[in-house]
Amino acid sequence: MPRMRDQDLLRQIRDERWIAELLVQFDFDLRRAENGPVEAVRLPDGGALEMIAGDASGGAFLLAGPPADNRPVVYAGSEGEGGLIAADLRTALALVVGLPSLHDATSMPIGDGAALREWLAFADDEIREDWPELDDDRARLRDALGLPEPAGLLAGLHAAAADERYRPVSELGDVYEPMTS
Repeated sequence: MPRMRDQDLLRQIRDERWIAELLVQFDFDLRRAENGPVEAVRLPDGGALEMIAGDASGGAFLLAGPPADNRPVVYAGSEGEGGLIAADLRTALALVVGLPSLHDATSMPIGDGAALREWLAFADDEIREDWPELDDDRARLRDALGLPEPAGLLAGLHAAAADERYRPVSELGDVYEPMTS
């Protein structure tokens, strides 16, 4: 399957209502972008950030830089934490859909990955108690959007989150805290 541009992927999500509705359950809600992020943010070099979705905690998913086929995706949390999460929207969605949460996935150092994977499996088990269709819903979204499995993406998430060039900066010049510990 040829790589779809970010804007085409967003259009597909908007056009196929079931996808947009299911992504809300994964805490990626396009409607939250209507009013912009809780506070205006920019990149450290002054570059623009365009909000495309939000989560229930007030966090924002933003495309970084000037319009292009595929743009880096930055997360700006409502508690002042944030950073780069993926090189493009498809990878960001793979993380959002495939992990219990970005917060869980960045809550501890990656190390060799074993402890983090164990923690994420525990968090998934907790979610399945209230959402038994979790794995089926993940598979439906992966198939519909052509998303990769998230397992191989954890190291990339941690490396991306450490990239200071994408750390959000508030209007007052406050630099957001890193998402990783």
